[in-house]
Amino acid sequence: MKTQLRNSIKNLTLAAAAFACLHCGANPASVAGAIPDDKKIGEIAADGNGVVKSTLVLGKVGALRKGSSISLKKLYLMAVSSATPADTVMDSAVVTGNDAVTVTRSLSLKPLRNWVVSAKTVDQKDSVIHSGSSASFFVKPADTAEVSLNLSSRFAMYQANFSSLPDSIFANQPGTGKDKLNLNRMVLKIDGVVKSDSLIVGGYFTAGQNVNLYFDYITPGSHTVTLEAHGALHTYSGIMFSGSATFSVASGVDENKAVTLNWVGPGTGTGKLTVNVGKVGKVIVSGGITGAIL
Repeated sequence: MKTQLRNSIKNLTLAAAAFACLHCGANPASVAGAIPDDKKIGEIAADGNGVVKSTLVLGKVGALRKGSSISLKKLYLMAVSSATPADTVMDSAVVTGNDAVTVTRSLSLKPLRNWVVSAKTVDQKDSVIHSGSSASFFVKPADTAEVSLNLSSRFAMYQANFSSLPDSIFANQPGTGKDKLNLNRMVLKIDGVVKSDSLIVGGYFTAGQNVNLYFDYITPGSHTVTLEAHGALHTYSGIMFSGSATFSVASGVDENKAVTLNWVGPGTGTGKLTVNVGKVGKVIVSGGITGAIL
């Protein structure tokens, strides 16, 4: 029988989801990088009259209010048989967004042998977002085998919100005055490494301004988030507020986390900046800085 690859999209459903931060469940065996790009699709075909109907459920990365850098572009499939030499069938489908996606594909496979289907998705930056493989299954002649893959996102997205920045500091005791505070840099660190930084060169944020920082491609699991507010006070220039929190994020789960930033600038006393971390999960850290330091 002449070699042919039958590609038919049975169903493509996009399901929307809320925002958050992720904690990843067990992914199927990784095949990142194992599935070829479009240039190879269609170059290899399979003989026989067995069919596999493969349903793939792709876990959400997260729908953000910002233009997310994690936006799915393509799903790649590769079926490999147990024969020697192995038979290989490849396919691809266009996917978009960063929410949950269900894709159903039908592939023509040679019968009377075992097969394993591997899948991966890539985003607009060609980073692998989902990857995994099915268990081995047997294809009978003139039969249709059904295989399902549930793939969790390999990454989460973080957003840190610094809300209503103050323009002064003051003691909360009677008879004390205010002192001018100039803030010019907000920093988001993940596990001690700066991942996002907003620096105003030659100027300062305005009073009451909201500053948002973003960083994508966070792996699920436990991470320490550190937020810093830098600025100038009289002759001092450096960190004014700082705070950290350690928490776990899960794949496809939206969460909000709070980080309290305390005054670490010159002088004594305490000041607080509250930050909420939050998805593909998305982690939103919302921060509010108070000028009261005592």
